[in-house]
Amino acid sequence: MQRILKIVIIPLLILTFIFMPEISLCQSHHVYLNGKVINFSDTTIKIDTAKEVFYIVKTTKVLKHTKVGSSIYEKKAQLKELKIGDSVTLKINGNIVDEVIIEEYKR
Repeated sequence: MQRILKIVIIPLLILTFIFMPEISLCQSHHVYLNGKVINFSDTTIKIDTAKEVFYIVKTTKVLKHTKVGSSIYEKKAQLKELKIGDSVTLKINGNIVDEVIIEEYKR
């Protein structure tokens, strides 16, 4: 019985997770959305390209992209640097914002 488990069942499970990743428990389903900030607070953000409001949590990273010459640099930022009308990219997981990227070079 243990031999059957080692030879058949374990490889079958491994192949299942390789070829059917949607059933894997360790997969993330995030998306990136670009848009301009319509409204925001310490806990929510709304952009012009999405109908729903997204939630900012304590673990949300805030970054800023700035242009120097022909190069674009990324550095840490704070939510208080965000302004209505700013171009942003949001990394969304469900309706939670994992990352806010303020695209300062697009101002």
